[in-house]
Amino acid sequence: MPTTPEVNTLHQSDGNEPCFCGSGRKMRLCHKNASPDSRAAHMVRFYRDVEQTISDYRANSPKQPPCREGCSSCCSDYFPVSQVEFELLLVYMERHWSKDEIVQAFEQSEKNLERLKQENKEMYASLVHPIDREGELHDIRHHAGRNSFPCPLLDVENGRCRVYPARPFLCRTHGSTHTFYGSWRERLQPEKVCEYIDGGRTHRKITPNIADYWNPYEQLADVRIGEKRQLLRQYPIFYWMVLYGRHGGGYTTELGNLDNFNLSIDEHNAKMAAHNSP
Repeated sequence: MPTTPEVNTLHQSDGNEPCFCGSGRKMRLCHKNASPDSRAAHMVRFYRDVEQTISDYRANSPKQPPCREGCSSCCSDYFPVSQVEFELLLVYMERHWSKDEIVQAFEQSEKNLERLKQENKEMYASLVHPIDREGELHDIRHHAGRNSFPCPLLDVENGRCRVYPARPFLCRTHGSTHTFYGSWRERLQPEKVCEYIDGGRTHRKITPNIADYWNPYEQLADVRIGEKRQLLRQYPIFYWMVLYGRHGGGYTTELGNLDNFNLSIDEHNAKMAAHNSP
């Protein structure tokens, strides 16, 4: 198996990279107020590193999982994502979707939440009631699974993700990679991925190990002050849309708070810590 390349997530930039909104223009010419050292800009670079690792592996591996654009087998699974990743989705939707499509996604998200309430009371309670990140992870391990509804950003008619270039880290890596932690005995245990992928050792033989990417991801998804990591709450995409629709600007992709884009990571970390907002 190829070794994982060095992750260059937190390098500095002068704004000449392609903008995170998907316009194809340089960031300094597109989103002029955005910081090249922002959480959002670093997350996009991180995505590129992950995609390069997967591409390099596939170029040299004769056996590969069927995880590509157009496969939607895991798009009904319960996936929590970070706030900055969700806001990157909104920015992409703002540029590439019609207003009617945006409103429909918000409306569908409300319906999804109601279905979750009826079908998985434990996960519903975890979403709508205050809970810390450790409690959230506990509930996900014990109660999360496949929902009866897909992600609201999926085109259900053709099974294609409508935000594929901006999809979050978990969407990029679920099934197409593996992460191994623990002992060799744990490595021999069965592992369920999806109905189209053999689990356990078979899956690990045909996918790259991305264990080295988790720490850089957590640096971007959470707040860090020095060596201290402050865990931020994560939600599935449909619930982020519910929250932003109800408590933000309504059924719109316009962001009232642009800190994930306009502040450097250090500035944002300091601001979040000062306001005690984990």
